[in-house]
Amino acid sequence: MQVRQTSIEAYSRIKKELGKRQQEVYDGFLGNGTCTNLELSKSLGIPINQITPRTNELVKLGFVAEVEKRQCSVSGKKAISWRVKRID
Repeated sequence: MQVRQTSIEAYSRIKKELGKRQQEVYDGFLGNGTCTNLELSKSLGIPINQITPRTNELVKLGFVAEVEKRQCSVSGKKAISWRVKRID
């Protein structure tokens, strides 16, 4: 899969704007497609109380968006599934 130059430039811009933990969470969503905060927490090995605030910050910045409410594969409860917004 070839990545467009505009996507690379947009990702570089985003990377400069984010803090370390925000970047880890952003990259986690980028690498996992759609997932809940708890699924991402388990995948990255980062406590949920560090994932949720960073997700909220990324949503406010316009980098992450809600996809749907569905059953979380970790908790079995209904939760919001998130994804990275298209960046080009």
